[in-house]
Amino acid sequence: MQRDMPSALYTATLAAFKAQGWAFQPVQGIEVIEANFEAHHAKVPLHVQIHGEAGIISVVARATVTVPTTHRLQVSELLMRTNKELNVGNFELDWDDGTVMFRVTNIFPGGIHDERLIAGLVHTSIGEVDRLTPFLGEVCRTPKGELLLLRVSELMKRQDLLPPPLETE
Repeated sequence: MQRDMPSALYTATLAAFKAQGWAFQPVQGIEVIEANFEAHHAKVPLHVQIHGEAGIISVVARATVTVPTTHRLQVSELLMRTNKELNVGNFELDWDDGTVMFRVTNIFPGGIHDERLIAGLVHTSIGEVDRLTPFLGEVCRTPKGELLLLRVSELMKRQDLLPPPLETE
């Protein structure tokens, strides 16, 4: 939606990105910000859409691994099992093109736009895609003829595929 003035939520989102020192690109004519992040396992493209009048922000991070048609059932199981354990957001698979995305949405009632919460939504999205990427890669590298033998629930127990814990200062 074309607006004369940016919404307060869009302005707060821009401020949150600037405060974090993140490089980003606003999309001309709409309240959308795009960015690319370097995470532990992968580069993570990010799309942030703001619906200012409704007070809604939607953050979508995308995995850079494209899922072949032959592997989409097993990846769907991986995403379903992962979603079951999540508290915030969810993974999606675009069945037509094999794109895996993590989406988290928040509603900011009453015009209160907490920049820390906005940054947290971005951190969550990037972290979840980064955490999933090696598991997604393992499924996609499984030869087509061995997919029926793949036990996604067992794969998900592998600790060696998780990123190391964040060090706190």
